[in-house]
Amino acid sequence: MKTRSVGRLGLKLLAGLFASTAARAELGQVRVATQIGLAYLPLIVMEHDKLWEKKAAEKGVPLKVEYLRLGGGSPLNDALLSDSVQVASAGLAPLLTLWDRTKTNYKVKGLSAVASAPMYLLTNNPNVKTIKDFTPADRIAVASVKISINAIVLNMGVEEAFGAGKANALDDIQVAMAHPEAYAALTTKAGGITGYMATSPFQERALMQPGIHKVADSFSILGGPSTFSVAYAKSDFVNGNPKLVEAFIEAQREAVKLIATDRAKAIDEYLAVTNDKTDRKLIETILASPEYDFDVVPKATMPMAGFMQRTGILKSAPASWKDYFFDTMKNEKGS
Repeated sequence: MKTRSVGRLGLKLLAGLFASTAARAELGQVRVATQIGLAYLPLIVMEHDKLWEKKAAEKGVPLKVEYLRLGGGSPLNDALLSDSVQVASAGLAPLLTLWDRTKTNYKVKGLSAVASAPMYLLTNNPNVKTIKDFTPADRIAVASVKISINAIVLNMGVEEAFGAGKANALDDIQVAMAHPEAYAALTTKAGGITGYMATSPFQERALMQPGIHKVADSFSILGGPSTFSVAYAKSDFVNGNPKLVEAFIEAQREAVKLIATDRAKAIDEYLAVTNDKTDRKLIETILASPEYDFDVVPKATMPMAGFMQRTGILKSAPASWKDYFFDTMKNEKGS
């Protein structure tokens, strides 16, 4: 009887040990969803070179990563909240939206910035010279209505053009379209699309087509360069996988370094992963522009947060950019 009792106790202790070990184990497989375009180049380099996997292995965590590319901030946020992906990378506005809406449950915050890059508001309508020239007959394509960074920056420009309190003056003519489809619609005048709040490389390609011109750009609207794309996650993933999170930031820094030191290789990897048909020389020109900056540290993000709170998109105003980023950035001099 005693032997049997000791055996049962041993099994319980062993089961408890396994349960404790399992509870501490970090994920062995994760999925990352990004939007489309050059603003996500560091993550594309990470995918091609398996940098996250390599950095995780150095920390003793075997990891398999799957990357997905989705068309806008809304589907990315849905994928993150449903645990279809563990990391999302989109524009700043979708992050701010989730940060505000998940404070009491998922507690979504940013892991890092990804890129500072301009967005161009383009049109094929010769009568449109300024934002105020758009009429109810026009249609402006944005990645996601009201939530994408394209839509938010457009509305900031609309308020500048029409006056305080009129940021939503052109909401009725905004249409949600993924960037490749928006580019095609603008350049072929399909579906009544006459405007497109674009991103690279689609905006540069569009400007090479006859009849397309630029109306405004995000840097002029925002008052200077600012973070365009960010990576973000739910707090349970960050808290439960500290080594993976540390490895992610290290991998991103390595990708940024490669882009800076060997742009040709980074372009090779971008083309190999995305199968983008953009002319290589045009990509080289875009990435050589001083307007493009890849960095993990957020830059000039508070103006957008303030606008989104003032116009009712966010319920609360952040006191600092660190409110909507995890401690991965706590020692950085961001803004």
